[in-house]
Amino acid sequence: MMKRLVVALLSLGLVGASAAQAATSYVPIIFRQTSGTRPFVKAMLNGKPLLMMVHANAALYLMTTHANAASVGIGDLAKDADYGITSPGHVSPLGLSKTVLKSLLVAGPTAHDVPLQVFEVPQDPPMDGMLGIDWLRDQKVIVDYDSGRLGIPDTVADARAEDAKLVAKGYVSHKMIWDPSVDRYKINGSFGGVPVTFTISTVSHNAVDKNLADHLGFALGPVVDEEGGPQGALVPAYIVKRPLPATVDGQAVAAMQPWSYDIAGYASEKPHAVISVTFVLGADFMLANNAVIDFATETLLLPRLPEKAS
Repeated sequence: MMKRLVVALLSLGLVGASAAQAATSYVPIIFRQTSGTRPFVKAMLNGKPLLMMVHANAALYLMTTHANAASVGIGDLAKDADYGITSPGHVSPLGLSKTVLKSLLVAGPTAHDVPLQVFEVPQDPPMDGMLGIDWLRDQKVIVDYDSGRLGIPDTVADARAEDAKLVAKGYVSHKMIWDPSVDRYKINGSFGGVPVTFTISTVSHNAVDKNLADHLGFALGPVVDEEGGPQGALVPAYIVKRPLPATVDGQAVAAMQPWSYDIAGYASEKPHAVISVTFVLGADFMLANNAVIDFATETLLLPRLPEKAS
């Protein structure tokens, strides 16, 4: 009886769709190759459309470049710090500025008066800006690599309902651990049979700190690139010599062949400052495993690997 009533009211336009299903607004993810595979979404900054990278390793709410800030009506910025690069190894004289953006719309309701950082980040092709970990947590974002979409639920209960749909399909849910000392989510696992703690990212290659790789005896292959940090550092990037088996929270996942570089050196930090950010699960991992990251419920959802034929 109740179901028929809801259907009737929906047909009359007297209740919204949220009465019949969980209220989560989704937008498509656009994957681009720029320093590795990275997810982007279209966003409206003060009403202007820009393409924003979804970056869980960026310890900020929102960033854009000086030119884009000017294009959305933000000018006369005071330089707060020396930060940002024009190209790998070259620090931008414009530096870092902190301000407030009046309106930000990605999916669901518009967010008002949000923190905005302005600095230069070279990418090829050029990018318009980033949505960082503070935005992901504040907006309770769901990043769905399996379906290629990003969702913003109305409530945590709505996010739990989305998780439940995945579990019903055979996904396994794993609780992520928030580390406030580095503004990152962590999860325990193993790589090459060695217990490790993974950092949850949304972008680019899987990466293991070179000092950790050397300590644990992971054989490294050739230098494949040079990583340029946001304060001008340049460090060589190797690749682990062969794919190695891995688990996440006890669940077997696709074998990985991560990049390896000096993570502390890249960030222009002393090693102790980032010692707990030593093994990063990036977009390569998320895509290979059809992962869904739910920042509302702080859950990483992974489907079981298919059974091997005997």
